[in-house]
Amino acid sequence: MKNDISNKDKLIFSMLIDSLMVGALAGLFSVLYRFVIMKMDLYRSFLYKEFNLMSLIVLIVLGAIISFIIYKLLKWAPLSGGSGIPQIRGEILGKFRMEEVPTLVSKILGGGLGNLMGFSLGREGPSIQMGGAAAKSLGKILKRPPDELKYMITAGAAAGLAAAFNAPLAGCIFAIEELHKSYSKFVLLPALIASITANYISFIIMGQETSFSFFVTESLPMKLIWVAILIGILTGLVGGVYNYLITKFQDLFKKINSKILKYALLMGVTILVGFMFFEGTGGGHGLLENMARHRFAVKYILAILLVKLFYTSFCYGSGVQGGIFLPVLVIGGSCGALVFAFLDKSFGVDAFYINFIILGMSGILASVVRSPILSIILVSEMTSTFEHLIALSIVVMVSYYVAEALRVAPIYDTLFERQLKDKNLLSPKERELGDYSVFEYTITDGFKYMGKDLREINFPKHLIIMSIERDGSEFVPTADDLILLGDEVTVLISAEDALDIDEFFKGE
Repeated sequence: MKNDISNKDKLIFSMLIDSLMVGALAGLFSVLYRFVIMKMDLYRSFLYKEFNLMSLIVLIVLGAIISFIIYKLLKWAPLSGGSGIPQIRGEILGKFRMEEVPTLVSKILGGGLGNLMGFSLGREGPSIQMGGAAAKSLGKILKRPPDELKYMITAGAAAGLAAAFNAPLAGCIFAIEELHKSYSKFVLLPALIASITANYISFIIMGQETSFSFFVTESLPMKLIWVAILIGILTGLVGGVYNYLITKFQDLFKKINSKILKYALLMGVTILVGFMFFEGTGGGHGLLENMARHRFAVKYILAILLVKLFYTSFCYGSGVQGGIFLPVLVIGGSCGALVFAFLDKSFGVDAFYINFIILGMSGILASVVRSPILSIILVSEMTSTFEHLIALSIVVMVSYYVAEALRVAPIYDTLFERQLKDKNLLSPKERELGDYSVFEYTITDGFKYMGKDLREINFPKHLIIMSIERDGSEFVPTADDLILLGDEVTVLISAEDALDIDEFFKGE
């Protein structure tokens, strides 16, 4: 048993060293993609500067060329479409097999060209997938075994988010709350090291600054805490609608059999939005910055909210490369600004405008992604503001439960399940090889076999209990040992059955 524990310690040390390399590599790709998107934002402003026949012809021709390139890239790298977050989770669970180089090229080139046209999609999801793909490529070069490779991919994904938002803690929490949905030191430590490393790379190259320039100068007083409840209700409702719209637009594009018609519709709507409401194009970073600096009229805020709500879900539904984090934050900021506009002057909230924007951002993330801790930490790190955690916590809890009451599933769970139905990217050869991995699960209140011995539990097939850690001591269990609350169970599982086993331990 001592040898087993010693091997485990060596594994942890090896993974930490790997995480430094993963973080540096993921940080470089994230910074590169951010640079590409910044340049495309600049070029796009010239494309839509004037509405005339010549500019329209240029955009139509450019749209046709970009459509062809995106189509070829998605055919070359099928798992590079969308944000990439469901794909990373599927990779970790052994359901998908992304090709690293095609995925990286497709994300950078396809995402950049889409942003040039004006797709309302963000860079953060792609940065997460690129971080995971870069980590997978590095792990294969270093000839790491499948279980270590999966933890490297997790660390790379966390590092991608950390570098994209300059938010290392959020990257770490993302790995736990969204990708693995359980705590494990094999997830936590590599993700934290990689996230800090990636953030350091981002600071060195892009400058030491937060993702957004605005921050809270005066926290919302406790007598106005009801404002957080209002924003939570609104963002919960809007987030539920947003998740619903994405699935409906996905269904719409699936019904279009002609690729020419599909991309013609996408480009046609994009050009229309570009000329009629240019602010609605792109991820929306600059728009959110302007919203924080200026107090817009109610009609303009509503226009931003509705355009971003429908146009972002429309773009994402098409399946092109791009994420939803940043556009969702714009929607949340609009919700906060809208609440402020209706309360201004009458309720003495004039000095707390920025609070409304930030509370809206956190609330919309909680309702769309359904990861409450991530929503609080990410927005706090992006705005370098930690003085208003009570208000943030309230808005997140309210928004979370409103979205749950609507019975609309978290967006990444929905997208993951849809991809499982649409694609089976494990080849028969890979199934025959029997790819096995080590996973660690913490037993919580939701586990229905609590207090039963291992003999009584009807485990899924292709699962081996390697060890149980309880009260700081680790042992190899026998059939007579009980499963208790707080146990950390280390299992060897087949990749083919990883999703079923994951749901078994988490009580889903």
